[in-house]
Amino acid sequence: MRRSDMNGYSYNRLPSPRSQYDILPGDRFIPNRSLMDMSRAQTLLSDKPVQRSPNSTFSEEYRKWIEENLTLGSDGKPYRMLVFRGTPKSGRTSVPPIDEFTKEEIQRKREEDLKLRKRIQQLPKSADRCLDAPNLKDDFYSNPIDWGKNNVLAIALGSEVYLWNAKNKKIQKLMEIDDVRDFPTSVAWSKDTKMIAVGCKSSTIQLWDVQTSKLIRSLKGHKRRVGCLAWNDRFLTSGSLDGLIINHDARVRENSTSCVRGHDSDVCGLKWSGTGKLLASGGNDNVIKLWEASNLRSDRVVHCLKDHCAAIKALAWCPHEYNILASGGGTTDRCIKMWNSHTGKCIQSIDTTSQVCALEWNRHHNEILSGHGYSNNQLSLWTYPSMSKLADIMEHTSRILWLSQSPDGLTVVSAGADQVLRLWKVFQPPDARTTEEESMYSVKRFHIR
Repeated sequence: MRRSDMNGYSYNRLPSPRSQYDILPGDRFIPNRSLMDMSRAQTLLSDKPVQRSPNSTFSEEYRKWIEENLTLGSDGKPYRMLVFRGTPKSGRTSVPPIDEFTKEEIQRKREEDLKLRKRIQQLPKSADRCLDAPNLKDDFYSNPIDWGKNNVLAIALGSEVYLWNAKNKKIQKLMEIDDVRDFPTSVAWSKDTKMIAVGCKSSTIQLWDVQTSKLIRSLKGHKRRVGCLAWNDRFLTSGSLDGLIINHDARVRENSTSCVRGHDSDVCGLKWSGTGKLLASGGNDNVIKLWEASNLRSDRVVHCLKDHCAAIKALAWCPHEYNILASGGGTTDRCIKMWNSHTGKCIQSIDTTSQVCALEWNRHHNEILSGHGYSNNQLSLWTYPSMSKLADIMEHTSRILWLSQSPDGLTVVSAGADQVLRLWKVFQPPDARTTEEESMYSVKRFHIR
């Protein structure tokens, strides 16, 4: 059999003197026994060191200098001979070891926990302000409060509607219904805050001029009480106990532009999306329906969402993701659900253990506030999208039926059957970095010529 070469030398080659095989290639870490002179190594280990002759060619001083320079590096530390130094590969990023990934994950988790604890400490322990609300009716199916963009809170108390200015704390009486059998059941500010729509038990809707406190016109079309109202630009959408959803053009006398049979029973909640293209309606038939603004003349819906098992009054579109809708179910349901309006699928569901009556998103951070009725009557703050509960705020003595948010997005008013309005500074202002990024990418910065 012919000899086979490996690594430049033959396995059949006899050991050569040290001066010859010293230069042959071999493994840098593991010595190759075929290249070792074992007998010489044994002699060096067992024999006593030979005393140098005084007549040696090199002086002792020179030997010492050679020894120091061979055993110590330039930095004075012992010289490391068999050190592997890999050749850097250009264009290839180094991958951190697994333990570094673990450290980064642990550090990230610690930072999140610290931020969470700090956020919980900042939550209010009590209301910033309390206002008496006598004659506020304990009615789950009504919507008697709305905080306008002009920082004025409208509230229906008994047969009257009042305006409370949050800036100067002044109170103004807007209107009163003389009929003892009738009273306001819903109020809603127009987008420009020049008008307030007031839905009544008698099935009519009244439009009032805020500056003059005069009735502009009455809108008709419903047969039973009007429990919910929602503005979309100049159009006003109303929902009633008769199950109808009517779209009104507030500018004209013959105002009804569309009328559809929305639900089999009471229409409890109405909310237009941030884009104004989708309308969400919740009913006492335990169903949520999504309608296209351009197709409200027909009964055809975009999606019909049937996962709740109780009346749905609480509806809120996410200000950060326009396709996400939050909804809350009544006493036998008690769940907050998140929906993808593109697919019509429920992407998350949380059992809150209490009737969900109202929902308000934090406009500046990924949080949502829920107001609850039976049986705990609490305010709950949740992080989104994890839906981890930050805290429960227990101060109302009866169920919390309504929530509304100030124009700056920092204060939320809660109202309920205990006939007290409580103002909470529960939301934080936007981060400076977030504000800067929003202004940087805002279309207002760019001028079209």
